Amino acid sequence: MSGRMIEVGAKMDALGLWNSLAPYNWAVKPHGTAFPYFCNILQGDGDVKVRFLMLEGWRTLHDYVRLRADLSYGVISAPVEFPQFQMVVLNSGEIKFFRHDTGFVPREIEDKDFPIVEKILWEAYGVMLRVESDSSLPMRFAAEKSLFARVEDKSGIWRDEPLEIPDPQQYVEHISFKTDDIKKACDLPLVQAEALNVDFSLLLGVSTDEEKPKALYRFVVADSVSGAVELDCRVTVDSSHSLKDLWETMPQRFLEFLIKRGRVPGRVRVSSARVFRFIRPLCIELPFRLSIHESLSVGNG
Repeated sequence: MSGRMIEVGAKMDALGLWNSLAPYNWAVKPHGTAFPYFCNILQGDGDVKVRFLMLEGWRTLHDYVRLRADLSYGVISAPVEFPQFQMVVLNSGEIKFFRHDTGFVPREIEDKDFPIVEKILWEAYGVMLRVESDSSLPMRFAAEKSLFARVEDKSGIWRDEPLEIPDPQQYVEHISFKTDDIKKACDLPLVQAEALNVDFSLLLGVSTDEEKPKALYRFVVADSVSGAVELDCRVTVDSSHSLKDLWETMPQRFLEFLIKRGRVPGRVRVSSARVFRFIRPLCIELPFRLSIHESLSVGNG
């Protein structure tokens, strides 16, 4: 781990400005990078004092902001899943640095990333020093519908610049079913007295055994009364399947499960508004009642 990164992280922590800066986002754009990095602060819990996020690119920032306003937005369920570098300050004073990529387990940053992370941290530290005497600094360009940014030119000189905020990219979900499977399911008996619990979520603390470990996402279906697990499917992203693909194909997996089961339950209870949104199109084809139960526990992990 780079001693310089730990040094600047400790300097940032010593300022005691985490709480006052938490509501703001600002950008750092090193020369030669494909996109700006957006700085944001998350208060920690447990052993973590604070997390300093360096989010990659406008799309990531837009999705991050929308998720914080609506926890059911999109397919990412937690800040840990966004593409970013992250500095974690522990209550013990220890400082750690991680790389996060959607669908993968966070890992300690690699040597090749040290130069860019060091640049981001030093510029962020400079912004924090200036905020001590000018609390309005992060909002300097708000009237121009722009974010405050520190931008490096090709000669290595850093300047304050407004970064115009682009319109968010349109977000669309594509959920489809195999026609033959719909026909088969429509011929199945409906058992009104039966109910199933359904969940699709990130499995925390579990990963694949690979050089770059992938996160596991669990699709599980259980009997609502007995709790008996009837389907337990664990999936990962790969070169041809993004996290969004995993979510969009989940309803078809559920349809195939019902066909194999040989009957349709009268009720389907889901664990979140996100799962509800993805399963709901199947209600157009099949007559089960769908409801959200956010405290629902499906299986035991």
